[in-house]
Amino acid sequence: MKQIAIHFLTLFTINFALGQPKLPTDYGLKHFSIKDTLLGDINFYVTEKGIETKKPLLILLDGSGNFPLKSYIKKNDGTSQIIGSIPFKFDKLSAKYHVVQISKPATPFLDSLNVNSFEEFAEEYKPSKGYNEKLSLDWRVNSASKVIDFLINELQVDENDIIPIGYSEGGQVVPKLALTNKKVTKIVSIVGGGLNQFYDFVTAERLKAQKGIISADSAQVHIDILQEKFREIYENPKTTDKFWMGHTYQRWASFCNDVPLENMLKLDIPILLVSSGFDENSPITGIDYAEIEFLRQGKENLTYKVYPNCDHWFNDQKMETNRLSEMMDFVINWTSE
Repeated sequence: MKQIAIHFLTLFTINFALGQPKLPTDYGLKHFSIKDTLLGDINFYVTEKGIETKKPLLILLDGSGNFPLKSYIKKNDGTSQIIGSIPFKFDKLSAKYHVVQISKPATPFLDSLNVNSFEEFAEEYKPSKGYNEKLSLDWRVNSASKVIDFLINELQVDENDIIPIGYSEGGQVVPKLALTNKKVTKIVSIVGGGLNQFYDFVTAERLKAQKGIISADSAQVHIDILQEKFREIYENPKTTDKFWMGHTYQRWASFCNDVPLENMLKLDIPILLVSSGFDENSPITGIDYAEIEFLRQGKENLTYKVYPNCDHWFNDQKMETNRLSEMMDFVINWTSE
């Protein structure tokens, strides 16, 4: 179950010798916390560099999974590895922005295990009870909204630029966040999909049949089984002790109750939608269609950027190189326009 969940998590790796820094301050981040009756503790981190000066707010929302913002792997060979869930270079960005990261509910900023790979870490690192009970689209949206309101009062924030950037699952959060908190001025959704997530699984089966990987009859059997699972999840939208693909029914029901494209179409602020042509995590559903729908409705607030040969992590299948840094530079340049 946990192995499958890795499919949805965006991972960024740095290798070090043992003796790694473990506190947020070691990474140039200041820890803040909000105690909320419904949401519980909301822990978030802001770049310390220039924290006293007036700057725009950049909120970085990571992908799915119960993992810390920093996963610390202690290997048997005496080396260690930091797995981070957010790719952007905070030091560089903090010269211009207050950069914000938000932990998942009941999840530490950093945690460690004595394992040799992230696959082993993911297999052994268990979600907390609080994570399973709280994690949903609404939790991620409402916690981020409260963080924005808190920081506007706590720091000197240029309210002309309050920009959430979401990667993967985070990309599905940002459209609803902008609808919830009207202080948001722009949003960026990176490989976040456009339509109902459940449709991705159906499309994947049809594509396998068209490619001859499985028969059309087998694809239909698989789709019928999927539809029964979707029915069960929708009939139990608050259930936190039943799981599918590594996530609670509550998580699936909440994210598949909202359609990101529908939320985007309700917005008049600038939107950047970034997608990858070889992204098997969001297989061709709702990405290109988003641009068509904006055209159909005569809306001109969408910028659509495609990396046609890249996968979910921006590995270019044609050039055999990773274009993640190039993509991030494009995103940051767009936010500055």
